[in-house]
Amino acid sequence: MARVTALIHAPYPTGFWVLWWGTLINRLGEFVVPLLGFYLTAHAHLGVTQVSVILAMLGLGRFISEGLSGPLTDRRGPAFTMILALTGGAVMILALSFAQGFWWTAAGVLGFSLLSALYKPAASTAVADLTQGPQRTRAYNLLYWAINVGAATAPILGGWLAGRSLRLLFWLDAATMALFALLLTLLYPRTPRAALSQVTHTRLLLPRDPLLWQFCLASLLFGLTYQSYKLLAVVFAQQGFSAAQYGQMLAVNGALVVLLGLPLGHLIARSNHPRWQALGAALLGAGFLGHALAHTLWAHMLAVAVWTVGEIIAYGISKTIISELGPPEQRGTYIGLVGSVAGLATLLAPLLGGALLQTLGAGGMWVVIAGLALLAALLLLALEGRVQARMTRPAGAPEAATG
Repeated sequence: MARVTALIHAPYPTGFWVLWWGTLINRLGEFVVPLLGFYLTAHAHLGVTQVSVILAMLGLGRFISEGLSGPLTDRRGPAFTMILALTGGAVMILALSFAQGFWWTAAGVLGFSLLSALYKPAASTAVADLTQGPQRTRAYNLLYWAINVGAATAPILGGWLAGRSLRLLFWLDAATMALFALLLTLLYPRTPRAALSQVTHTRLLLPRDPLLWQFCLASLLFGLTYQSYKLLAVVFAQQGFSAAQYGQMLAVNGALVVLLGLPLGHLIARSNHPRWQALGAALLGAGFLGHALAHTLWAHMLAVAVWTVGEIIAYGISKTIISELGPPEQRGTYIGLVGSVAGLATLLAPLLGGALLQTLGAGGMWVVIAGLALLAALLLLALEGRVQARMTRPAGAPEAATG
């Protein structure tokens, strides 16, 4: 506990703490997305197919928006992009609370995702701008910890509030986003962005960097495995488990992230080596492979524990890696492209998993999905030397690989 306290009170820049507290406040009030499926089914009375399409709009919006957020951040700065995302997202959440019918609701969810998803690459860029070296990895993990504290708390609080007023969830969610935007407007430090050369302008959206795109492929394979956790609900229902047991299993993920996120992040930051991400991907694959062999609640919980440790290990170091692959003036673009790939995985994973579940059954589906993460681990190992060279290059060294 003393080590966790020391990590929280480490001498990070003021701007980072504005991000950290704003993130915690916003995530504690993130009620709509976790409960959206329930709202659409119980309150809007939409069918399963309609609900699935609307939920897919979240992944579609993220795929489009995160790729655009990076260049916007590089041009206008992370503060501008984060404030735009939070205020726009708050307005769309309020509008969504009044949406009626399938088409208006789908349009509202897509609009919300397109605006709010601008936030993530900008926030990751902000952390990279404010920190460096091992502190950067620790900062990413500290932010990840705050996100998961909110993710573990918001659905419980949201479920309690939903019993009083479902519309109240939308208003409170919008209020926390607006409060975060206000904190950034008043307290976040503004620093000038590095000037973009004419060559950089022409490559802003799609940098000519093979290492970046190979890293994106590894991220896609990793994301397809991780996002497949959403199919656990279907498998659990097929195996005769109750909704309460499903909640208990997923609680293992949240509890381990809160308990182990900071200590593991501190351990990883000591070496700050890209090999940690390959280990995280391998553990993710091993955990999902465990679901293929699990037929009891405890066996599924053990599988969740294994892939959760992989998730924790991979998260912080992956943010550090991508923030250091490209030149500082293109940092947002690089981060945004990897985020866009993660959005694509969010969109494709349920579709891929559903097709595999119908053709191969649960066991075969988990084997294939686990294999994707293991392929990601092998690819990350193959890229390790070049990634390490990028991460340790002297400041101001030329970007030979981006031409």
